[in-house]
Amino acid sequence: MSVFADYAPWYDLLYRDKDYAGEVDFVEARLRDHGIAAGKLLDLGCGTGVHAIEFARRGWDVAGVDLSADMIASANARAAQAGLEIPFRQGDACEAGAETGFDAVVSLFHVASYQNDRDRLEALFRTAHAALKPGGVFFFDYWYGGAVLAQGVETRVKVIEQPPLRLTRIAQSEHDEQKATVRVNYTLFCEDTERSTIRRVDETHRMRYWFPFEVEASLRTSGFEPAGSYAWLSGAAPNTKDWAAYSIARKAAQP
Repeated sequence: MSVFADYAPWYDLLYRDKDYAGEVDFVEARLRDHGIAAGKLLDLGCGTGVHAIEFARRGWDVAGVDLSADMIASANARAAQAGLEIPFRQGDACEAGAETGFDAVVSLFHVASYQNDRDRLEALFRTAHAALKPGGVFFFDYWYGGAVLAQGVETRVKVIEQPPLRLTRIAQSEHDEQKATVRVNYTLFCEDTERSTIRRVDETHRMRYWFPFEVEASLRTSGFEPAGSYAWLSGAAPNTKDWAAYSIARKAAQP
């Protein structure tokens, strides 16, 4: 079962303030830096399809894969509303499918950190490798271990109101330093103020933080040539102030 089984219907409301367009601007610029300005793009772990649709609006030929059937249903509905035909598929991003011949593969919003050990991470990388053309580029982000260790974990509360809906999310985290994971226990209170109803949803997301040296070693094992690791939305090295990092790699031009 996907960790987003109950979380999915509230996902877009929770992240309505996320700057998806700005993130796609940034990813596109990095892809151009590595010689990929247009073409076929696969979004691994596409969620409700917001990044994928933003890429499609800019002329990319996009496909998406996500483990959650509910997320894929939302992505399909969103694409239809936008008048776009995007082949979204329910499936495990760690299992290669029929997708091949892509110029770029992206895996955004910490999909790599949902892979809790090196075997799973490399399975994700192999899926990307199988989907890419020789010379294609893989861009993905993840939790950076240096920042997690420096900052520690804490309880966070987020409240979103979009009348008549009010959503309160409490995130309580437990750090397992031996396994380099953070267990995030989410409690959501989903209120409809017009109907005077409230629903509670509890989910646990286990996140693995990574260091660039681990990521780049696994990329090489999976047939990629690493092209750099950086702090999210910047060209600086990963640092203790930012939990998010990203890496770029290229599929070898020759097998």
